[in-house]
Amino acid sequence: MLDEGMLGQLPTTGRALDIACGAGGQSIWLAQRGMEVVAIDVSPVAIGLTERTASEHGVVDLIDARVHDLDSGLPADARDFGFIVCQRFRGRDLYPQIADALEPGGFAIVTVLSSVGLDGSPGEFHAPEGELVEAFGTRDVDIVAQSERDGIASIIVRRPLGEAK
Repeated sequence: MLDEGMLGQLPTTGRALDIACGAGGQSIWLAQRGMEVVAIDVSPVAIGLTERTASEHGVVDLIDARVHDLDSGLPADARDFGFIVCQRFRGRDLYPQIADALEPGGFAIVTVLSSVGLDGSPGEFHAPEGELVEAFGTRDVDIVAQSERDGIASIIVRRPLGEAK
């Protein structure tokens, strides 16, 4: 979904948020692009891996890795991000918070497991068809791209420049 043209539109400076960062792959990528990253995950093990990998890649000073339970929503200081990434974590209550945390011109990419094109029966963490479009289509963001197939749903949204939150 991220072709060269889209990749060129994504910010390379400013603040980024990696939601449910896991081992920190996206956090490292964002920091290597020049962004200051807040990486959050409920697992202290995942945060430890993120910190270790950031150190190995020389970007530890650009990543603020935090243990945070997303069941309570995003951290209180999660706002004004130029880029937000949430990969393979479905938190329906987070969708409006993700949109609201974007600065004007900021992008968010959200990917979740989906019931669309799934080979087998969907589980409780699989989104029904259209969930991301419905959730973000009602927010003050533009849908830049979206895809649902093969058990995965993804959406890229952007807060318009000059858009008041």
